[in-house]
Amino acid sequence: MPVRLILLLLLVSSSAQAAPQFVKASYLVIKAGQEVGTIDEQFSVTNNKYRIDSVTQAKGVYALFAKGSIRLSSEGEVSKAGLRPLHFEHHRGDKPAKRIVADFDWKAANIAHRFDGKTETAALKPGTQDRISQQYQFMFQPPVQPNTAFYTSSGRKLSLQEYRRIGEESIKMPAGNFTTIHLSKQHAPDEDGVEIWLAKSHHYFPVRIVFKEKDGSILEQQVRSLSFTQESKTRKK
Repeated sequence: MPVRLILLLLLVSSSAQAAPQFVKASYLVIKAGQEVGTIDEQFSVTNNKYRIDSVTQAKGVYALFAKGSIRLSSEGEVSKAGLRPLHFEHHRGDKPAKRIVADFDWKAANIAHRFDGKTETAALKPGTQDRISQQYQFMFQPPVQPNTAFYTSSGRKLSLQEYRRIGEESIKMPAGNFTTIHLSKQHAPDEDGVEIWLAKSHHYFPVRIVFKEKDGSILEQQVRSLSFTQESKTRKK
């Protein structure tokens, strides 16, 4: 095996082993230069089982139009390859009809998407993540290659996410200054775009995310607080 490949595998392996057992993060949501909401997230690992909870809350005038919070959750296993989702949920407000669910059956290699009162199944691709676990997977599989690709479930369908490594950048966020790896999602002109900045000295955690929507609008997440713990914590019920 080439020496370069051996070093690359060792780097990825050591990064995965060093991944924190507990993460607490909070983001500001910015649109057109205005703060329109907040996102609070919590990640924990216990006995190689993980859980992620993410809550988005609109602020100010935007809260009048976005009734209730948006809640995402992901549960699954931690393997040698990183996160392996088993169950994903997306809630908008308190309306059960708006609940979106994805169940991952790795043994049967299929995924069940439940939304709008129906269930659709699809073949489960190796390494598939869900809408929220994909952001935390970088802690276990840092983007050491020029291009990174994996499938992601939105709860409605699977889509291939392909990211190109733009380079290393120093950025200033509300939580402080970070040296980051900038990734750009490859997309067609009629598709949404995503830019991600992963903090190198903070377990490659996303400290800035920019969503470029098809209509030209831009929504940005800026990390305002971030903490890591190597030991798992008991979650509050």
